[in-house]
Amino acid sequence: MVKLLIGGSPCTHWSVARPKGREIEAKGIGWELFQNYVTAKNLFQPDVFLYENNWSASDDIKAQIEKELNVPLLRFNSALLSAQNRDRFYAVNFPVKLPEDKELVLKDILLPIKNVPKKYHYNDTPYIPLYPLGQRRVWGIMDIKGMDVIKRIYNIDFKAPTLTCDGSGGHRVKKIYQNGVIRKLTPVEYERLQTLPDNYTDGISDSRRYNCVGNGWTADVITYILQGGLKNVDKNEKIIVISMYDGIGTGRYCLEKLGFTNIEYHAFEIDEYAIKIAKKNFPDIIEHGNAFNVEEEIRKIKTEF
Repeated sequence: MVKLLIGGSPCTHWSVARPKGREIEAKGIGWELFQNYVTAKNLFQPDVFLYENNWSASDDIKAQIEKELNVPLLRFNSALLSAQNRDRFYAVNFPVKLPEDKELVLKDILLPIKNVPKKYHYNDTPYIPLYPLGQRRVWGIMDIKGMDVIKRIYNIDFKAPTLTCDGSGGHRVKKIYQNGVIRKLTPVEYERLQTLPDNYTDGISDSRRYNCVGNGWTADVITYILQGGLKNVDKNEKIIVISMYDGIGTGRYCLEKLGFTNIEYHAFEIDEYAIKIAKKNFPDIIEHGNAFNVEEEIRKIKTEF
């Protein structure tokens, strides 16, 4: 039996993308959320652990995380394995060497424009660039009457920006310029940016899908890291997993992708839509609710092994 602890506490309190009230010291709600992971680690005593968060967290917070978990932080941008810039740090108790860059860009994951429903088109008005597209990653575009300007259109020859959620839980869907059409990225393309299977998050509204995917992990990054920590584990050996702030069950997907067949997966998550997606894909996930109940719940779990 192998015990695995994974998780990434919500980064909204630490990210530089937070418009105001960003926490830069190891205190406040962001730190309390992280401490739930520490509690889980101390009680569960995992053989292998992985913790993830946003690299833009302050140096003070990152230093304190290193001290709490007693491992150095690994900076790993999802851009190495996906078409998305997503600068993150990982704390793991095993060595990890960064992979070679797969050099993926936005156009590598796009649906053919003929397969993109019109509801994702910005509108049918012809648009012209405010300045030459050239090699810019981002540009503004206006309609031919000069009445409508759309800012931040992303060049498909570059990486997509980080998929993020605003402070209220909403999502600013990225727009691109493809074959003369200005459009939003579709939920499937969001899934591809996170290296998830097409339609992994179907069954809920588009807005919820964007939000769930944006809050999640880049699957190929987690798979790459975990294969190092579990390289000596037989594929049929039982793995008991505790996943903190589990989201849409990406950790479970990664373990199955690695070929493990005997997984007991305990998830701490409160978002009903994320839970719905996780359970749709993996009905045997055991949901434990709020991470602030982690101590009580892990004591119950420990009676099973």
